[in-house]
Amino acid sequence: MSKERITILVLFILSLTMVQIFSIMKRDSFQPSIGEYVAKLNISGGIAGMQIEVNYYGNGSVFYRNFRTNFEKSIQVPENVSKEFFERLKSLVEAYPKGFKLEPKPGSADFFTYKLTISLKDKEVSFEWTDTSEIMPELYAVTQIIYKINDMIVRPPKQEIILTVLIDKYEYKVGEKVVFKVVAKNVGSEDFRYSSPTPCHPDFKVTIYFPDGKEIEIYPKDVPMGRPCIQVVEERVLKGGEEKSSEYEYIFNIAGNYRVWVCFPYAQWAEERWEKEIEIVVH
Repeated sequence: MSKERITILVLFILSLTMVQIFSIMKRDSFQPSIGEYVAKLNISGGIAGMQIEVNYYGNGSVFYRNFRTNFEKSIQVPENVSKEFFERLKSLVEAYPKGFKLEPKPGSADFFTYKLTISLKDKEVSFEWTDTSEIMPELYAVTQIIYKINDMIVRPPKQEIILTVLIDKYEYKVGEKVVFKVVAKNVGSEDFRYSSPTPCHPDFKVTIYFPDGKEIEIYPKDVPMGRPCIQVVEERVLKGGEEKSSEYEYIFNIAGNYRVWVCFPYAQWAEERWEKEIEIVVH
């Protein structure tokens, strides 16, 4: 073999080795060992003074603790969900390697504060926001998978609440009034007890997501939320076999695809929540 070929072969082997080393370093810098948490989420605030901590581990296990209710639970997340979670965490860190702290919207009160701490091999990166903050796509992607995992934790194996959005059609003209009804039915035999942030809050939280990324919360028909209300948590109950419903209406003045997200019960700290989402097209 000529001297030139030997030199080229050596350079090729060295290049391949460096690529493998870099790949291993990159993977290990993000993926902790099995016994360490990949991420920790702390939720605090609100009128009720919530304190929740969720640890997400490298082996796919998750430990949830609500310090207010003393509720604790540990689960093993399915491999595909765990993989998706890790990938979204990685995208968030790559986009914002130093983390960030997002402020709440001016004038907002009684909001929840979230702190997501991601553990790397040589450091920790923290991301803080509130439920009124304007969040970026990378963080939104992470929160969606977090909601999915947390839903696995707090929801009973058998779903006993059926959440439905009743609407005549899904396509409307600009300026046409959209009317729909949200229904939560307890198909189980046991009563479902839940808390409302105040006596004035509705049973459902309904949010409309606009094509440009803007979002607004709407309230039941003929139920103004600006009126004075005593700031005290109200205990409510949906009895077995019964249902609760509210009617909503909204006029879309801009064409595009809209998402309507519905959640029951309203309170974000609820141990059990049911979600429903529909898409409305406006021409």
